[in-house]
Amino acid sequence: MNPPPAVARALAVLPVRSLVFTALFAVTVYLGRLTVLDGTSLSLVWPAAGVAAAWFCRTRHRWLDAALLAVVTVTLNALTGAGPVLLAGFVVTNLGQALLYARLRRRWSSSTVAHSTRHLAVLLGATAIACAAGALGGTLTVAAAGGGASWLGVAVWFTRNLTGIALLTPVVLRLETGVAVAWPRTRPGRLELVAAVTVSCVTYAGVFWGPPGIPLAFLPLAATIWLALRFDTTLVVVTSVAVATITVVGTFQGAGPFAGIHDDAARALVVQVHVGFVAALGMALAVGRDERAGLLARLSAATTQAQRARADAERSARFSDAVLTSVGAGIVVADPDGRLLLFNDTARAWHGLDADDSLDPTQHADNYHLYGPDGTTPLTAAQIPLLRTLAEGAVSGAEMVIDRPGVGSVPVVCTGRTVTDGTGTVLGAVVAMHDTTEVRSREAQLARANAQLGLHAARVERLAVASRAVLTAEDPRRAVCEAAVEIADAHAAFLAQPDDGRLVVTASTGMPEGFRLDLDVRRDTSLTLSSYLSRETLFVADVALHPQADTRLVAEGHLVSGAWQPVVDGDGLVLGVLCVAWRERVAGPDPTTAAVLAGLAAEAAHAFSRADLLARLAQAAEHDPLTGAVNRRRWDVLARQEIARATRSGTPLTFALLDLDHFKRYNDTRGHLAGDELLRAFTAAATAQLREADTLARWGGEEFALLLPDCTAADAVAVVDRIRAAVPDGQTCTVGVCEWAPGLDALTVVAAADRALYAGKGTRDATVVGTAGPVGVRA
Repeated sequence: MNPPPAVARALAVLPVRSLVFTALFAVTVYLGRLTVLDGTSLSLVWPAAGVAAAWFCRTRHRWLDAALLAVVTVTLNALTGAGPVLLAGFVVTNLGQALLYARLRRRWSSSTVAHSTRHLAVLLGATAIACAAGALGGTLTVAAAGGGASWLGVAVWFTRNLTGIALLTPVVLRLETGVAVAWPRTRPGRLELVAAVTVSCVTYAGVFWGPPGIPLAFLPLAATIWLALRFDTTLVVVTSVAVATITVVGTFQGAGPFAGIHDDAARALVVQVHVGFVAALGMALAVGRDERAGLLARLSAATTQAQRARADAERSARFSDAVLTSVGAGIVVADPDGRLLLFNDTARAWHGLDADDSLDPTQHADNYHLYGPDGTTPLTAAQIPLLRTLAEGAVSGAEMVIDRPGVGSVPVVCTGRTVTDGTGTVLGAVVAMHDTTEVRSREAQLARANAQLGLHAARVERLAVASRAVLTAEDPRRAVCEAAVEIADAHAAFLAQPDDGRLVVTASTGMPEGFRLDLDVRRDTSLTLSSYLSRETLFVADVALHPQADTRLVAEGHLVSGAWQPVVDGDGLVLGVLCVAWRERVAGPDPTTAAVLAGLAAEAAHAFSRADLLARLAQAAEHDPLTGAVNRRRWDVLARQEIARATRSGTPLTFALLDLDHFKRYNDTRGHLAGDELLRAFTAAATAQLREADTLARWGGEEFALLLPDCTAADAVAVVDRIRAAVPDGQTCTVGVCEWAPGLDALTVVAAADRALYAGKGTRDATVVGTAGPVGVRA
């Protein structure tokens, strides 16, 4: 688990590595001082040299690390009685040796650990140079302090430092950088490792603590070789440190083959040489084994890659052959001189021959039956697409025809490019030939489709024009018939619509004068009824031969072929049937025409609904919604029109105002719904007494106005008396009558009738005739 951010920042600032190496250096200096031979200043081993070398190989705080190393060196050597000269010399010697080793290592190698024998040699060379400088500096330091100096002492100093760096530096750096240890993965492998390590340690222990007098020092080499050849380098290095420790401890205790050497310096030198030799042997064998394994792995990878590349090349070649074989285009390849090198299967099939590299390029047209786009003119050499490609560098869209006698022609379009190497030298040319037979067929189909589309667009435009005409016509039904005739190139058309259980013609065009069609929906049989009832479009090429044909329609309309299109509104209600008639036999409307007729029928349904809606709106705008009588606004218009007509013709015109008596009391006693019903009943009763030319209007409330053209006041009295007699539910009404006179307007005449009505209200249930002058009352 990662530490908290604050802890991580604190650890990044603290020189943790420096402190760890300081402690490790102090421990190894102390251990080295423990191996000083009695009566000498010589140590059997000096592991501190290896720790210092590893320390400064990857130092982050150079000056701090140098100061810490100096402090440890001075402190521990001062405790053993060293003087100032020795202290200063030891600091300079140890620090200089570590820095020189680290500098040479970084200069000669970027790797932390040895991964090849060459790299191992480089590291040993850096170690040897640094240790030589350290030995020279240490010897001079001892000499300067008054101690004795000898070549044997220099050699001991050199070998112990060399052994310390060679043994400990690889271990420390591998542990610090986290180099993975390749532990045996199998159980036998792990058992073998345990056995090798045990044998190695036991062998060394036997050499130093076994029976005296038997020279067995060479035996441990076998265990070292076993480990080096079979296991990871890190394990070999660690084992080397272990056996070196056994060697030093045994010799220091006076045991083993090296204890018999009486000269202390010589004994120390031999021990160091032995330990260094064993360590170097193990490292060399392990690194060599790793190097060989790496080389074998790379060789295996290279072999695998080469095999894969060869397989890919073979697969690519097979794929290329398959592509050339299966591609629908003809492929032709030629050398820079135009001599043919390759035809694919398609080109070979078209030409009937294979590529012939002995053929002169000028003979290609004759030999391979090459013609111009017209299919009859042989190509010249300059016109052959392959030779044009070599001359021009590239060709696109070159057309020609391959016409093998007795086989048929293949029109092709050619695209070619030259092939060059990296220097631009032309190596040849490749031409692809594409069969345009299907393309030309599709072009012809496209042309036909475009023509059909143009016809369709024209008919759609005709439908649009017809739709506008239908929607804007005063009589949309006749407009629909006329549009149908134009769209279908027919001779006549009629529209049949339902009317109280019958199907009747409401509009026609091109039909004989006085043509009528009146069919009983339940009883009659005809094609028109069949289309109406089934809601299906019908076409009959020979109407006279059809069992449901209407003989009168065939005879009077001279109908030969006919089409019936139901007119259905948006709610699915059939509003009628549009019949299109031809007076000569036709095979039937094409799909576009049929679709346009269906669209026209849909527009007709919309137009009929619109016309009916407008009629209802007009009715609602001009009539009283309660009684259905003409309203005041419409009455004003009609009054002006009738006055104008009477003025022109000199015919009489009479106005009347009618008011139901005691209507308020009727409402109060019987309720407003009864009053409304009385008004409707009165309107119906009054209308029944009037002519078609007469107009009854609701003037307001229970009051009505009456317009009587061609009627004198005397005639009007007879009319209104009949109305007074027909008032329903035992009610009565009072009427004021006034005849129009030339020069008077409607308001003046109505005002006179109103005065007469007011005069009659004195007695109720009376008819009063008024004029612009005095009025008289008639009971």
